[in-house]
Amino acid sequence: MQDEILNNLAKIAQLKVISRTSVMQYRAETKRDLRQIAGALGVANVLEGTVRRSGNRVRVSTALIDARNDNTIWAESYDRDLNDIFAIQSEVAQTIASRLIASLSPEEKKRIEAKPTENLEAYDLYLRANALISSSFFSSSYGTIGEKPLREAADFLQQAVRLDPKFTLAYCAVAEAYDCLYFYSDRTSEQRGLGDLAVNNALSLQPDMPEVHHAYARHLYYGYCDYERARVQLAMARRGSPNNVEAILLAGCIDRRQGNWERAIQEFNEAIIRSPRDPFALLQLSIALYNTRQFQAFEKTYDRVIEILSDQPKLELTKDWVYYLNTGDDSALRARSERLAASSDDREVLSWRLICALNQRDWQRADELVRMMNGGEDEGFFAYGHAAVSVGCYSILLARLRGEQADFGEVREQLNQKVLRSAGSAQLLSQLAVVDSFLNSKELARGEAKRAVEMLPISKDALDGARILMNLAVVYAWTAELDLAFETLASLAKMPAGIYYGQLKREPYWDPLRKDPRFDKLLAELAPKD
Repeated sequence: MQDEILNNLAKIAQLKVISRTSVMQYRAETKRDLRQIAGALGVANVLEGTVRRSGNRVRVSTALIDARNDNTIWAESYDRDLNDIFAIQSEVAQTIASRLIASLSPEEKKRIEAKPTENLEAYDLYLRANALISSSFFSSSYGTIGEKPLREAADFLQQAVRLDPKFTLAYCAVAEAYDCLYFYSDRTSEQRGLGDLAVNNALSLQPDMPEVHHAYARHLYYGYCDYERARVQLAMARRGSPNNVEAILLAGCIDRRQGNWERAIQEFNEAIIRSPRDPFALLQLSIALYNTRQFQAFEKTYDRVIEILSDQPKLELTKDWVYYLNTGDDSALRARSERLAASSDDREVLSWRLICALNQRDWQRADELVRMMNGGEDEGFFAYGHAAVSVGCYSILLARLRGEQADFGEVREQLNQKVLRSAGSAQLLSQLAVVDSFLNSKELARGEAKRAVEMLPISKDALDGARILMNLAVVYAWTAELDLAFETLASLAKMPAGIYYGQLKREPYWDPLRKDPRFDKLLAELAPKD
């Protein structure tokens, strides 16, 4: 219920409302220092309360407190039938607005008073699904999405819309789950089609609802990389819900993809002002900072992510990795991944250990770690496409590094089939190009790598486009096109999200270039200056 009251308040333009992601961290505290909480969140007033349910009755107690002097501005209790829960939420939001002398427009009042659904069972499923979607973030050291909770959330939401086929917010939420699954793990037309269907259902029911515009914007971003149309939908969503932190973050992500790095950083900071303890907002700012080579600012921001999510030790690995990118020193990354491995057989930790073994040129250890991963796909660490590939691709790399001959036709075909299933994924195509370069299929590899760059150039995507360009440089290096490799690396060294000192200095992907005098010159240009 707290979440829904916050959502209602967020629709009021004259209020500054902190997002649920920051607020929910204070739920479990039995003893509250409201002044300290208000200071941490950057607010003057705090709404607190309790909800107790007994059968079909619900008792809601709320209090609006001026945290500067601990004075109660307003307090009320509601003892009603469970079916009145939406009316209570609306009353609380409108009363708070009036007490804080914030006027509501007729449209804002209408939105606050609207019931999301008449079916309480469907509403309960919707709330459970939202909690799962939130929990799916930070499943790894670099903040990607957990597939299992997203699929569970989608199942709950499908049950919800079966109970109430007119439940617009549930369609918006299921679109979010499907879009995240498509973007992070299942780049197939079938998966994207599920997001299409959910968004279209929401649009057919309430095309003017801010949440629908937001869902449509997110779908265009994740599903189609159509940033201009997403920006139009997002503007409409923000007009109807001016305190929506997720919408502000999405605007920043769009600017980052379009190469507007400074504006993206400003938007991420704006989101953090409205949600100062939101680890996802802090993570997005962190990504923008290290991609623009602002390493000290990255460390300061990312430390806040680690502090908020102190129960997730794998997050420290990203900090160690960025330090390595800047300095070429991966000793902290190696030490931490080995410590974590002592208490867990986590697959991601194995991937980090494998990266370190490759950097150390410890081929025997790398072979052992590949065997320990026992097939399947990696965590998106192979080469620079940030797309999961078969672990066997590392065996192809190791064979080429050692000058060995082996038959890897099955591994190559497995990746090729994934590329065919995920038509339109420039990331996967560029990974296939790298594999083909290791297999000495020179013309094929160069053609695939160039086609991947054409599909997703930096002008279209400044983040993933740079990574795909790096894979083109890898292909040039391994197919004896050294002039083109250095020409490509020279441009990558000067752009955000391009090549870093640690990568060029340590990683085996650049071994064919190391004896060329241009290599040391480029390395010196990338070396840290402080």
